[in-house]
Amino acid sequence: MNIGLADWSDKRRNLVAVLSPVLLVAACMSMQFAAGAIVGVWAWVPTILLFWSGIAIAVLLFGGRPVLSRWLQPAQGSLWWCVPAAAVGLLSLSGFLTHWQLIGDPLIFVSWLAFGLINPWFEEAYWRGMLIDATASWGGVPSVAYSAAWFALSHPLIWGVHSMAMRRWPVIFALLFVGVIWAVVYRRSKSLRWTVAGHMLANLLGMSVPVLLNMYDPSVH
Repeated sequence: MNIGLADWSDKRRNLVAVLSPVLLVAACMSMQFAAGAIVGVWAWVPTILLFWSGIAIAVLLFGGRPVLSRWLQPAQGSLWWCVPAAAVGLLSLSGFLTHWQLIGDPLIFVSWLAFGLINPWFEEAYWRGMLIDATASWGGVPSVAYSAAWFALSHPLIWGVHSMAMRRWPVIFALLFVGVIWAVVYRRSKSLRWTVAGHMLANLLGMSVPVLLNMYDPSVH
C-alpha cells in the first residue's frame, strides 16, 4: 500500500511539474502587461523577479534541496557531452564584439551582469532539470522536445510582450536549437553544471538586457 501511494505521489508531482509552464508563463505575461503600463520596457525587472520566484516555488515543490544537489553533481559519462553545452553559449560572440558598447551605461552594465549570472541557475533548474525529470518516462525525444519547446516559446510569450527581438522567428528558432542541445546534454551528463555555464555565456554574450530594452536585436545584421 505504501509503495502504491508513493508511486501515485510521484505521478501527481510529475503531472503538476509538466503543467506548471502554463501557469508560469501566464503569470509572467500578466506582469509584463501590468508593469509595462507603468515602467514600459523596464517591466522585465518585476517580471524576472516573479519568474524566479515562481521557479523557486516549483522546484521546492518538485523536490527541493535533494534534487538541486543531484542536478548540480559533477557530470557523468564522457566529458565530450559538456562541450556542446558551452559551445552554443558562444554563438553570440560576434554580436557581442560588435555591440559591447551598449552595456557601457552603469545601470545597463550592472543589470546585464546580474541577469547573466543569476538567471541561468533558475532557468536550467526549471526548463532542463525539472521538466526533463518530470517527463523522463516519456522517452528521450518527447522529453527533450517538450522541454525545448516550452523554453523557446516562453521567450516570445513573456519577454516578447515588450522586446521586439524576442518575437522574431530567427531568435525563436535559435532558442529552440540551444534548448534541444542543453536538454540532451543534461540527459546524457545527469548534471546541469555545463548547461548553466553555457547559459551564462549565452545571456552575457547575447546581451540579454539590451535585447529586453530594445537597444539591440541579434536577428538584424
